[in-house]
Parts: sequence; structure tokens; C-alpha cells
Amino acid sequence: MNKISVADIYLQNSGEEVMKLIPYFETPSDFEDKGLEKELKYFPKFIVLMPKEQKIVKLLFENKPEKDWKEDQVYKTYIIFKELPNDIKSISEDNTLIVHEVGISITGKK
Repeated sequence: MNKISVADIYLQNSGEEVMKLIPYFETPSDFEDKGLEKELKYFPKFIVLMPKEQKIVKLLFENKPEKDWKEDQVYKTYIIFKELPNDIKSISEDNTLIVHEVGISITGKK
């Protein structure tokens, strides 16, 4: 795995409403000791997408020298983008709140 690498994640709001997203990392339970959360960072920390707008999230991987990378071991973490409700408009007539979450798998192998 490279010392430092940067990837772009493109997010697009194809809807008619403003979307507010908060990203975070989550490691699957079967990869608990093989996660990448400590080596990953993302920018920006909070995303507002206007209708029909596209933004780029920068994903930074920084190899930590103290990490004991095992040969042929697979490491995995998800970056999750969770939608935050805008206001009362997010609640439908039957008081149901619909919030989207999208996860992207980040996998590495030495």
C-alpha cells in the first residue's frame, strides 16, 4: 500500500431538494482488526448539495508506520454518507422520516 494516496469521490444531487450529508467511516464486524479507519481521512467533513449540484469529496489514505501490515491480508472499511433531514419537509404526511445512507467499500491489500 502506498505511503500517501488521494482519491476523489463524486457526489451528485439529481433531486429538487437540498441534501445535507455527513460522512463517516465504518468497519464491518468481520474486519474489525483489519479496518482502515485510522489511515483514512476525508474532506469536507460536512456536505451540502444544492439541487442538480455535484461535489467532490477527497479521500486521503496515509500509511501509518506503526501499522503492522500483513502480506496478502485484505483490509476493509466503508465510507458512509448519511443524509441529514432538512426540516419538517423531510417528514411525510404519515410522520414517516426517510433518510438515505450510501456506503462505499474501501479495500486494501499489501
